[in-house]
Amino acid sequence: MSNNILDPSALLSKLPSLLPAEKKELRSAQDGLAALVHSALTVLGFRLVGVDDSAAISTFENNVLPAVWDAHGPGSYTFRYKHEQSSFEFVLKVSKLGSRTVINAIAIETDKAASLDISTDDFTSPSFYPYNFNAADASPLVHGFISSNRVSDFVSQLKMMVIQKLVPGLRKDGYTEQVIETTPSRTVPGPSNPRPQPVPPPEAPDIISPLQMPPRNPLEIGRRDREPFGGNPFSPPPLFGGNDNDGMFVGPNHPIFNPRSGEQGRGPWGGDGFLPPMGAPPGARFDPVGPGLGPHPGGPLPPFGGSGRGGVRGRGRGLPGGGNAREPDNDEFMPPGYGDMFS
Repeated sequence: MSNNILDPSALLSKLPSLLPAEKKELRSAQDGLAALVHSALTVLGFRLVGVDDSAAISTFENNVLPAVWDAHGPGSYTFRYKHEQSSFEFVLKVSKLGSRTVINAIAIETDKAASLDISTDDFTSPSFYPYNFNAADASPLVHGFISSNRVSDFVSQLKMMVIQKLVPGLRKDGYTEQVIETTPSRTVPGPSNPRPQPVPPPEAPDIISPLQMPPRNPLEIGRRDREPFGGNPFSPPPLFGGNDNDGMFVGPNHPIFNPRSGEQGRGPWGGDGFLPPMGAPPGARFDPVGPGLGPHPGGPLPPFGGSGRGGVRGRGRGLPGGGNAREPDNDEFMPPGYGDMFS
């Protein structure tokens, strides 16, 4: 004899004796699972006291089910139990929810609840039912639960998810509690070769945020138009500075070329230097985005015929892109005959 009181063969042998004498049959797969649950609880010492929610406690000899135990099947089954090792009353319900079977149990006095949710077809063979134990050609009951291994798996889940939670530390010969293994959470490691992030363009050291620019007196804007040759030399200096070179006489330091009036150089990208992040990838070939005034930010105009590109004269390369210290690439066509060693 097996030392396991919940051995599948022992439970299946016990099950027919727990059905009412006048109705030894299982009409559906849910009947089979409900009767198997009752068989497991019976061998563990649970005493049946009712098969509904409201009736008074009754006595059922040898835990045999009454004839009305499956009156609400296959949708719902109710069992009420007591146990000698507990003062609580336990209510267990087996319910059909579509293709699944849900087992809910509770210790009424403590509101301690437990549940088990399984797929019905994983543990029963629907084509086996209805099943009559008294039929001459009745097949072995184990076929209604697919195999002994499936019975063992079902009872193991019932013990771990329901019985152990309702009556922890239950003492019964041949019964041992299962240890619920909890898998510790582990941190998923990142990729061994993370994707490289784009490198932002170098920040221009001479770019000043508009919020950091010195304040300007709006009444002083256009003063150079009113006094193109200078004002009274004996008048005190203006309270707000920064309005020089903003008149009608356009020069190298006019604000249309440099909004900071020569106080700071241009950005490394030409123009005002305010390109969006990653607006031009490092090393890209592109023309300047604003007027330039020499090879160095904020520098003076080169000599006539000179160039801002290392002394090559006669090409007028000082103006375009003067704000870009690196200069755009020389990607335009050469003038006719230029560089021809035979001309």
